Amino acid sequence: MKTKIIRKGEGEILLEGEECSEIYLKTDKLIFTISTLLPGQKACLDKGHKDADEVCYVISGTIVMHLPGKNEYHLLNEGDAILIAPGEPHYSVNVGEKKSITAWSCAPYL
Repeated sequence: MKTKIIRKGEGEILLEGEECSEIYLKTDKLIFTISTLLPGQKACLDKGHKDADEVCYVISGTIVMHLPGKNEYHLLNEGDAILIAPGEPHYSVNVGEKKSITAWSCAPYL
Protein backbone atom coordinates (compact mmCIF):
# COMPACT_ATOMS: atom_id res chain seq x y z
CA MET A 1 0.00 0.00 0.00
CA LYS A 2 1.18 3.49 -0.84
CA THR A 3 1.53 6.08 1.95
CA LYS A 4 -1.32 8.59 1.83
CA ILE A 5 -1.79 11.96 3.52
CA ILE A 6 -5.30 13.29 4.00
CA ARG A 7 -5.58 16.89 5.11
CA LYS A 8 -8.44 18.41 7.06
CA GLY A 9 -11.28 19.17 4.68
CA GLU A 10 -10.17 16.57 2.11
CA GLY A 11 -12.18 13.71 3.61
CA GLU A 12 -15.75 12.72 2.86
CA ILE A 13 -18.25 14.80 4.87
CA LEU A 14 -21.07 12.83 6.46
CA LEU A 15 -24.09 14.33 8.27
CA GLU A 16 -26.04 11.90 10.42
CA GLY A 17 -28.69 13.66 12.44
CA GLU A 18 -26.94 16.34 14.50
CA GLU A 19 -23.47 14.83 14.13
CA CYS A 20 -21.03 16.12 11.51
CA SER A 21 -18.22 13.74 10.56
CA GLU A 22 -15.28 13.77 8.20
CA ILE A 23 -14.18 10.33 7.00
CA TYR A 24 -10.43 10.59 6.54
CA LEU A 25 -9.74 6.97 5.58
CA LYS A 26 -11.86 4.05 4.51
CA THR A 27 -10.29 0.80 3.35
CA ASP A 28 -11.40 -2.83 3.51
CA LYS A 29 -9.43 -3.08 6.78
CA LEU A 30 -10.00 0.24 8.57
CA ILE A 31 -12.11 3.37 8.82
CA PHE A 32 -10.97 6.55 10.58
CA THR A 33 -13.35 9.46 11.21
CA ILE A 34 -13.43 12.74 13.14
CA SER A 35 -16.87 13.77 14.46
CA THR A 36 -18.22 16.90 16.11
CA LEU A 37 -21.29 17.63 18.20
CA LEU A 38 -22.35 21.00 19.58
CA PRO A 39 -23.43 21.22 23.24
CA GLY A 40 -26.64 19.24 23.79
CA GLN A 41 -26.50 17.49 20.42
CA LYS A 42 -26.93 13.72 20.08
CA ALA A 43 -25.45 11.40 17.47
CA CYS A 44 -27.62 8.90 15.62
CA LEU A 45 -27.70 5.32 16.87
CA ASP A 46 -24.88 3.27 15.34
CA LYS A 47 -26.09 -0.35 15.24
CA GLY A 48 -22.51 -1.56 15.69
CA HIS A 49 -20.18 -3.36 13.34
CA LYS A 50 -20.73 -7.13 13.36
CA ASP A 51 -17.13 -8.27 13.01
CA ALA A 52 -15.19 -5.19 14.03
CA ASP A 53 -13.85 -3.56 17.17
CA GLU A 54 -14.53 0.17 17.35
CA VAL A 55 -12.71 2.84 19.34
CA CYS A 56 -13.88 6.35 20.19
CA TYR A 57 -11.29 8.82 21.51
CA VAL A 58 -12.35 12.21 22.89
CA ILE A 59 -10.09 14.92 21.49
CA SER A 60 -11.98 17.74 23.19
CA GLY A 61 -15.19 18.25 25.12
CA THR A 62 -17.30 15.92 27.24
CA ILE A 63 -19.64 13.23 25.96
CA VAL A 64 -21.76 10.45 27.32
CA MET A 65 -21.58 7.20 25.37
CA HIS A 66 -24.79 5.19 25.65
CA LEU A 67 -24.76 1.46 24.95
CA PRO A 68 -28.52 0.77 24.92
CA GLY A 69 -28.11 -3.00 24.47
CA LYS A 70 -26.30 -3.15 27.81
CA ASN A 71 -28.14 -0.17 29.35
CA GLU A 72 -24.73 1.41 30.06
CA TYR A 73 -23.80 5.11 30.12
CA HIS A 74 -20.14 6.18 30.12
CA LEU A 75 -18.97 9.74 30.80
CA LEU A 76 -15.91 10.49 28.65
CA ASN A 77 -13.74 13.59 28.88
CA GLU A 78 -10.86 14.92 26.81
CA GLY A 79 -8.17 12.24 26.55
CA ASP A 80 -10.53 9.32 27.32
CA ALA A 81 -11.18 6.41 24.96
CA ILE A 82 -13.75 3.63 24.87
CA LEU A 83 -13.53 0.26 23.14
CA ILE A 84 -16.88 -0.84 21.76
CA ALA A 85 -17.36 -4.56 21.17
CA PRO A 86 -18.33 -5.93 17.74
CA GLY A 87 -22.03 -5.50 17.00
CA GLU A 88 -22.68 -3.30 20.06
CA PRO A 89 -25.21 -0.50 19.37
CA HIS A 90 -24.13 2.92 20.64
CA TYR A 91 -24.50 6.68 20.35
CA SER A 92 -22.94 9.71 21.98
CA VAL A 93 -24.36 12.92 23.44
CA ASN A 94 -22.38 16.11 24.01
CA VAL A 95 -23.10 16.92 27.67
CA GLY A 96 -20.44 19.62 27.94
CA GLU A 97 -20.48 23.37 27.40
CA LYS A 98 -18.27 23.39 24.29
CA LYS A 99 -18.12 21.53 20.99
CA SER A 100 -17.01 17.91 21.33
CA ILE A 101 -14.52 16.47 18.87
CA THR A 102 -14.09 12.70 18.75
CA ALA A 103 -11.93 10.37 16.70
CA TRP A 104 -13.42 7.03 15.64
CA SER A 105 -11.69 3.99 14.26
CA CYS A 106 -13.11 0.63 13.36
CA ALA A 107 -11.25 -2.48 12.19
CA PRO A 108 -11.60 -4.55 10.23
CA TYR A 109 -13.99 -2.46 8.18
CA LEU A 110 -15.84 -4.67 5.71
